[in-house]
Amino acid sequence: MQAAHLIVLIHGLYGDLHNLHEVKSELLAQAQDPKRISPSAGLDTSVPSRPQNGSDGKELLTVVYLPKNISGARTWDGIDVCAQRVAEEVEGEIDRLFDEGTDVVGFSVMGYSLGGLIARYIIGLLNARQPSFFVRHKPISFSTAATPHLGILKYDTKTNKIVHAIGKRLFSQTGRQLYCLDHEPEREGRSLLEIMADPDSIFIHALRLFPRVMLVANGTQDLTVPYPTASISSTDPFADPALIDIHVDDKHIVRSYRMVTAHTLQESELGGTTLTSSAIEKDIADDVEVTVTTITHRPVMDVGLAGKKKPFLPPVFFLPLPWPLNYSLLVFIPILLPFALLYLFIMFVVHFLQSQKRIREHRNKQAHQPLAMFPTDPLLLNPFPSLQSTPLSSALHRIDTATEDFEDGVSTPPILDSLWRDATSAPSLLLTSQQKLMVQQLNEAIPHAERVVAWFPWVYNSHAMLICRSVSRFPWQEDGRGVVKTWAKFVFESGEKVRHLSTDAVAHGKEQ
Repeated sequence: MQAAHLIVLIHGLYGDLHNLHEVKSELLAQAQDPKRISPSAGLDTSVPSRPQNGSDGKELLTVVYLPKNISGARTWDGIDVCAQRVAEEVEGEIDRLFDEGTDVVGFSVMGYSLGGLIARYIIGLLNARQPSFFVRHKPISFSTAATPHLGILKYDTKTNKIVHAIGKRLFSQTGRQLYCLDHEPEREGRSLLEIMADPDSIFIHALRLFPRVMLVANGTQDLTVPYPTASISSTDPFADPALIDIHVDDKHIVRSYRMVTAHTLQESELGGTTLTSSAIEKDIADDVEVTVTTITHRPVMDVGLAGKKKPFLPPVFFLPLPWPLNYSLLVFIPILLPFALLYLFIMFVVHFLQSQKRIREHRNKQAHQPLAMFPTDPLLLNPFPSLQSTPLSSALHRIDTATEDFEDGVSTPPILDSLWRDATSAPSLLLTSQQKLMVQQLNEAIPHAERVVAWFPWVYNSHAMLICRSVSRFPWQEDGRGVVKTWAKFVFESGEKVRHLSTDAVAHGKEQ
């Protein structure tokens, strides 16, 4: 049997497997011998990594799998429903690989946007099997990018209130779950996201089994999934860029940042912010203390690295034509707008009705033919408490993972949080008591999580940039390549971190 590390990629709301094409490509690029790529079903691909000195002396395949049964409006059917579909697909793919002579010995999952929540539900389902899925398929890494772990956030602005009022009525059951409005009687009035963050749930028990966890978040300009919910944080240190000194590398990843201590912040006539700060320094020559005042002009954040300027409208309004033809679509907006709104209304109604029908069919199927291997209730209590004390789980929790020094709302000292809230002019983040509890519980469950903060201040919405989602249509999304490479490298090399824990664990990378 050929040993394999299965990596499952899960796309976001109203997306499809093509959205993660660049992520898949970067994972495959990690292989040492690209000529030996062997195709799998559809867009899935199996790639052998370099030979290892493992217990069996065989090469290890890296199998990248993208689910096919939750594309488009099917993602509206609910996080739980989508997760059960993907779990069935994963089981089918593992069986198919086994029939072809490949044994999946390691398992990783990568979720983008809504896909991260689906991934958290999936691992709970798999862990609840009897015996647990992870007894045979060792958990390697769990990672998400721009995932709304806390649901949809609310800010103290009129625009956000309007978006909330409309948004919570869209996207069928998934929309209700993202806005934490799904207070089902069988869950004792608790929303699904609350259940998934409960320390005693199967979802948290499964999450704790993964020795390596990464949360990738946009630090700025993500209008879809802002930093706090993507990084599981109760604060947003990047909300007002004028208040931070930030260092970004050539991959557009934040390497360090610090809050600026200022006595006065005032708007400059030239745009941006003028910062005046004072500090007491000692003059060695005269042996006296002097006050040094520094005045720094901090430019507006519409201009990013290399002089890139944020567009005043979303890219969808610009045609891929030379200037000024790229603005030609704007001329027809007064004519096209009524038809576009009518089309969107009809589309949402049709998709909503179709989603409700699929949900009813799914529940009827469960009622008549319950899935023994995939529990359908939330399972608040872990059905396998003894699993937490197995040699596998004990070894996995001994791993020494390297973490970036990012504040996450749990480790941030309250006094710094207070200073930031007093100084910032950014809209106030209005977390519910349930969301605050989620922050605490999730961070306690994954204290070893590595956080990667991407920085794209020059784009209108950085959500798609994070994974180069449509780079063929929008070439400027290529700027997100460095983040994609970092994410893919983390997942691919995670096996090397686990290799020393047991003789039958998955191995990646060269010997060290």
